[in-house]
Formats: sequence, C-alpha cells, structure tokens
Amino acid sequence: MWSDNETDLDLLGFDFLVDEMVVALTQPRLLPLTLGVIGGWGSGKSSLLRIVSAELASLPANEAGHFVVVPFSPWQYEGYEDIKAALMEAVLTRLQHEVEVGSVEAEQAGRLKRMARSLRRPVQMLVGTALPAGAAMAASAIDPALADVASTIAQGAVGGMNPGQEPNVESSDEDSAPADPGAFRQQFADLVGSLEQVRAVIVMIDDLDRCLPHTVVDTFEAIRLFLNVDKSAFVIAAHDEVVQAAIDRRYPGLGRPGTSGLGAEYLEKMLQVKISIPVLSAPEAETYMHLLLAQLRLIPEQFVAVAEAVAQRRRDSALGVALNAGMASATLGADMPPQLYKDMTWAAAIAPVLGSGLRGNPRQIKRFMNTLTLRLASAERRGTSLDAAVLAKLMVLEEQYLGDFQKLFDWQVQSLGEGEDSRLSAAEQHVRGPAATAHTGPAQGQAPEAPRSAEHSAGRRASARRPPREEAGAASGLNEEVRAWAEKPHIDAWLRMDPALAGVNLGPYFTFARAKLTLTASTALLPPHIQELLGRLQSDVPGQRRAAVARVEDTVAPEDLPTLVDHLMQLVQRDPAGSSTDGAAELCERIPAIAPAVCERLKLIPLEILRPKVTTLVRRLPATDPAVVALLDGWQATGSTTGDLVGVARRRQRRH
Repeated sequence: MWSDNETDLDLLGFDFLVDEMVVALTQPRLLPLTLGVIGGWGSGKSSLLRIVSAELASLPANEAGHFVVVPFSPWQYEGYEDIKAALMEAVLTRLQHEVEVGSVEAEQAGRLKRMARSLRRPVQMLVGTALPAGAAMAASAIDPALADVASTIAQGAVGGMNPGQEPNVESSDEDSAPADPGAFRQQFADLVGSLEQVRAVIVMIDDLDRCLPHTVVDTFEAIRLFLNVDKSAFVIAAHDEVVQAAIDRRYPGLGRPGTSGLGAEYLEKMLQVKISIPVLSAPEAETYMHLLLAQLRLIPEQFVAVAEAVAQRRRDSALGVALNAGMASATLGADMPPQLYKDMTWAAAIAPVLGSGLRGNPRQIKRFMNTLTLRLASAERRGTSLDAAVLAKLMVLEEQYLGDFQKLFDWQVQSLGEGEDSRLSAAEQHVRGPAATAHTGPAQGQAPEAPRSAEHSAGRRASARRPPREEAGAASGLNEEVRAWAEKPHIDAWLRMDPALAGVNLGPYFTFARAKLTLTASTALLPPHIQELLGRLQSDVPGQRRAAVARVEDTVAPEDLPTLVDHLMQLVQRDPAGSSTDGAAELCERIPAIAPAVCERLKLIPLEILRPKVTTLVRRLPATDPAVVALLDGWQATGSTTGDLVGVARRRQRRH
C-alpha cells in the first residue's frame, strides 16, 4: 500500500512546476516575493512544496550564500496559538541556527522572538473586531472612500489597540511592550541582511485552506506587515476558492458590487506570482497508477530505472501515456514481474473511467488503489481468491455511482445463490454485443501472456469501442429495468470496460463492500409490469419517465401503488441526485395522494445531497399538500444555502 502523506518523490510529472518555482524563488530581483501554489484538495500541493524544498536545499552554495527553507503549517497551531506570533517565531527559530551563539545576530534574533511573543495577547483580544492592513489595502482599492477608515482600523489592529485606544506607555521594557510593526520589520530586515551566508529565506506555508477565516487572514497579515523584507519569499499552497471564501466570510460586504466579497481582490493583492497545479489528464492518471503499481512490485533499483524511463518519455511527449505494461517490459526485459504485468493490465482498463470520475485527483486515485490493495490482502488472509481486474471494475462503480452498484448487488441477492445474475449478462450483451464473454485471467501463480507493445494496448482499447446498438443483441424482449440501467451513459462506458463480468460469481466481491450496501425488498417479487415501470421511472430520458408516469396512473391498481412507491423511494434514497428523484417528483405531481409517503422518505435524505434536485422537487411536488408544506418549511428553516435555494424556488413557483 501507499502512504497518503506528502512525498518528495515526483510520480506526477511535476518537474515543469518545480522548475517554474525554483526559477522564481532564486531570482534576487524578484525578492521579496509572495508566490501562490494553487490547486484543489489532493492535487499534490504539499508534495510539490516538499520537492521544491529539497531542490532548493540541494543547490550548491555560491558567493551569495545558501537558501534557508522554513516549513510552516498554520493549521497545526490553530486554536491554541496566535498565528502571527507562531509564524514569526518559526522563521526566527530557524534563523537562530544560522548565527553563532552569543553573537550580535543571535541577540537580535532573540529580541525579535520576544517582540513576536508580545503580539499574542493584543491580537487575540482583537479577533473579529478589526480590519487588518491587507484587507484595508484591498478595500481602499475597491472604494477609495473606505481608505481613511480602513487605514485607521488597520493601524489599531496591528498595534494591538482598538481604534481610539491610547498606546500603552506604562512599561519601560521594550521586549514586553506590544511590537510596533514598523520597528519589528526594520529589525527583521537588518537581521536577514546581516546574514551574508544566507542567499534568501524561503517560507513554505501549507494547509492554509484547512484553516478558519481569521487564521487565513492573520497568516497573510503576518507576511505583509512583519516579514516581507529583502532576501525573503513566501510560498503559499492553497485552494484559492476556499481561501477566497474564508476572506469573504471574515469581511462580508466589502467586495465590489455583484461579487460575493473581498476574497478575490485580497488574494490578487497578496500573491504576486501564481502557479496553478493542473488536474491529471487521462494519460497522466494512467501513468500515475502504473507508477504506483511499479513502486509496489519492484525492488528500488528496478523502480529507479522505470522512473527514469518515464521521466524521459514525459520530456519527449507530455500528452501521452508514459508507462504501461509494454513500456515497463521494454525497460525491465526478463525481469518484468508477472504480477506487475497483470496489475498494469487491469489498471489500463479502468484508468479512463476512474481518472475522469475522480477528476484527475492524485489523492483520490491513491486512496482507490489503497482500498483495492487492502481488499485483495484481506481476501487472501481469509482464503478467498479475488481477481484484481474484476474487483477494480466493481470498485469503479462503487466509488462513483453507489446507486448503480446497489442495483447490481440487489440483482445478485435476487439470484438466490445461483452465482451469476442474467440481468448483468443481458446488459453487457446489449452494450458490448453478443461476443461479450466472461473475463478469464491467468490462474493463480500462472504467468500472463507475453508482454505486448503500447501500440497493441492502444489498439486493444480501440477495439472495445461501442458497436452499433442494433448489432448489440438488444432483443425487443429485454427487461426495461435492465435496458434503462444499461443505457445510462456512465453505465454504458462501465459495461464496456474490460473485463466482461458475464459468468462471474460476484458474491465474494460484494462481501467487501457490505458497509455501503443495504439489503432491500427484492424487486423480483414484484409483478412484471411493476418492474418495467420502475425501470422507466428512473430513466435519464424525460420522455420515458413521463410515459411511465401516465401508465402508472392508468394501469397500476390502488393496492399495488404503495409497493411501487416504496421501491421507487428506495432508489431515491440510494442515489438522491439520480433520475429516480425526478421520476418520484413527476409521479407525485400526477398522483398527489402519494405525497405523504414521498415526503416521509425525502426527510431521511440530507438536504445538501438533494441540492441538485431541489428546484425540480419544489416545482413538481403538490404545493398545497400538508406533508409537502411541512417538508419544504423544514428545508427552508435550515438556514443553509440550499435552504435559501428552496425559498427562492418556492417564491418563483408562487409567482407562476
């Protein structure tokens, strides 16, 4: 398995980002510099900071000296330490290692640390009451009329005073008096400038997007007011939208008209250079998965050889797959482990769907791989043999479309121990054509067939492209529930993935996903016409759903209607954002008598999960039914943004 923590080993092909950052940070003319590393959670920001830190530390010292790198995470101090003081002390503590004990510089660093500590109490007293300098600067840029007020408040904030408060002159001890920003900054600049062996002080700030709004702002203020001097640079790794939202919440109402707040302008002022981490493309995600597998299966010397070959391919072509089974075999020759070849084969099959479903997020891909590896190891411990390729394909459905995975499980339960369920086979045949066969990989311990080239792999994937639907064996008697399921675009793509599952007993595989699954009443016991209507009510095609709603009203007996609604709402609970929710709302609009049963089930679903369907539900549910009124009132009273959306939709509905 693989550690989920940051690493200084570049498996993501970040060398071009490393080069950009190192070039910017080593240019004396750019200093002082605040550089933003922008990316979503799990995109690799922390690893990139570690790689750049190692690169800077490895640069040979010259006549200008060496780089001093200071890592800092404000998140680790949040709640029990003032962030401004903590950041300043972290920098000064590191600089104390650069001076001789008892020297003038050592005394100066110690004095600055004591001044930093003096900031704690006044700053904590002012949390939530003052507008720091960075916000004042951004606010004045937005509206010049705010400049004087903002400046006055900011001066009080950084000096530890409320506006109008007289300065504290009772203490004669300069170390115990609140630090004056200008004096501290000048003395800090003098200290850094006196360290001739230090080329630059570079502070790597991580985890800012995990912090509360006041911590985010205090971190920026510490940089701008106290530490931003010659021979210094600050690298801030964060999700920019999260940080902007935190600043907006800290200073509501200060943004330009039509904007959510001050966040975007604030960041624009604070970050002089931005480097964005791109999401992994499908070929990059596949390469990353193969590198993880190679790291797991190869000895260090072999992995280094494979990684070097990957780096060269990335330099030659940044757009293609840089590692697969054929490429690894070309590098390793006869030393290619059979198990690695097998692993890379199934990884190549699932990579396009998995990479797009996880939006090219390295952390999510690694967690998927860890879960798969853990399940295989657990099965082996229990004496159960699982095919990694089959497990990987099922996990893609489980991780990305749990409602559809639940349906597959229900079919398995309904087969009553017969092993294979005919509906999955019918769905595969409908999509892949009558030639679809079960996956039969090498037996346990048996070597796979000889490795093939990358061109063969590409051709193999191309051969799996969809045949014409009329040639896919879609008989007119195909169960409508199966047809509706198979023709969902994401299910169509999933069914075409190798391996085919026809003929495979999936029971042992579902064992490891039972925590996410529920045992529900079997639809196999429903009358055939009810099963068909259920399939159509969850169709992604609006016309099919509307036709099914009309048929329910015309053909379903009153005594069967509660059963149909119960099974339909089970589908809604499994996948609230799916088409079954649209079907339930449309059916309730046509048959208002079912509103109490529908609303009772909707109450069990968290409102935020229902957000994509809120407008549809408000528009379709009978507005005057007491159960609907109570449901919508409860949603609106939550005070959340989704609750506000409910209110907007209700007002719009009343106007119409």
